[in-house]
Amino acid sequence: MECYKDFYIHNFKFEDCNNFDDLLLNKGISIYEVIRIEKGIALFLENHLNRLFTSANLSNLNIDESYCDFETLISELIKKNNETEGKIKIVIHFDENNRQEKDVFIYFTPHYFPTQEEIKNGIKAGICIAKRQNPNAKVLNTEARSRANNTIAEKKLFEVLLTDTNGYITEGSRSNVFFIKDNTVITPPAKDVLLGITRNNILKLCMENKIKIQEQKVHLNDVSNMDAAFLSGTSLKVLPISCIEGKTINHQHQLLEKLKSLYNKLIENYISERLT
Repeated sequence: MECYKDFYIHNFKFEDCNNFDDLLLNKGISIYEVIRIEKGIALFLENHLNRLFTSANLSNLNIDESYCDFETLISELIKKNNETEGKIKIVIHFDENNRQEKDVFIYFTPHYFPTQEEIKNGIKAGICIAKRQNPNAKVLNTEARSRANNTIAEKKLFEVLLTDTNGYITEGSRSNVFFIKDNTVITPPAKDVLLGITRNNILKLCMENKIKIQEQKVHLNDVSNMDAAFLSGTSLKVLPISCIEGKTINHQHQLLEKLKSLYNKLIENYISERLT
């Protein structure tokens, strides 16, 4: 079920979640954002809205709503459902034959946040050969999502890392990926990936704390030479990887632990500033 809780918003109006049509999103084109809610606060909302408008521009689509419209609607949705934890999804769906016609949906969507065991001991990741047509735009791709989900289920993985046809790792199916080598944080080039909000925050934390960072391509064959690896994402935060395609990786690297702590502190400060 794509939409859950009691109410969702459709074009500025509250609707009963039982009336939500999951199949609608399989047609036309949709740009979207998924925002984590903690203590009733939409984390890094301004960054998500910036990316939403960027996705629209890159896809030659037009959004009439303002930043303030989305902020107000999300706040009202949280109050209406009396829910302070979870994930909210903004979907702007355009008609496949007339892109001037669109629908705006905002709703709570089912979520999975990593367990304390997964955060401590890391997760298993596999490989899937795939590439986004427009990496920097967050556009719904139900076919690719289904293929990734099937691989995850068949191999009992937490996530799959996408590679191009030459074997270079780009990103996770629902995350960004980082590697650590000689106390340098390495991540695939920005032009090849979806520019995740968490990814950007991690890069900023590295700069602020004088941690070496480098954007470069990482080949699957080079994974075994890395000191550590981790995923980042709205739901995942900073999540260690313990294994990629059967290759074991250190999931308790000192720098990795530091990044987890720095990111958690960033969230604490963000929430604290908005609750006062």
